[in-house]
Amino acid sequence: MKRHALNISCSKILNDQRIPGIYTCDGKNINPPLKTGNLPKKTKSIAVIMEDKEMSAAGSVHWLAYNIPATGMINENEQNCLYGLNDFNQKCYTGPCPDHGLHKYLFRVYALDDFLYFYHENVSRLDVEEGIRYHIVGYGELIGYYKRSKQFNLVKIAG
Repeated sequence: MKRHALNISCSKILNDQRIPGIYTCDGKNINPPLKTGNLPKKTKSIAVIMEDKEMSAAGSVHWLAYNIPATGMINENEQNCLYGLNDFNQKCYTGPCPDHGLHKYLFRVYALDDFLYFYHENVSRLDVEEGIRYHIVGYGELIGYYKRSKQFNLVKIAG
């Protein structure tokens, strides 16, 4: 099956640039809006995997969303979709919050020719990757970087 290259853009994040604080743990911790241009006609749904590429070889998943409507736009603070478990054991977007240094975040966006159906509640990254394997009709990505302006130290208070 031929895959189209999707044009992924964000009005708030330029590719290879800094992620604004609103989309991080230092702000509202909501997902940024993503525009998905060049969607193939066969597209029925969108899936997104956002990961911190500095955490491990496999990355650390911050956002695992699927069955997003194929409108060409993923809304800021998207609620019209299903969420899998991120690496923080939560079913939601968890924005960048690196404890040290500059981290690279990869937003991988998949156009699918079907919806994903799972028979359990705690859908993992592996479940989504297995589910999309034969349904990808388009793919694109956006890269952003984030470094906290203040590195917070946890201090144990004697009591």
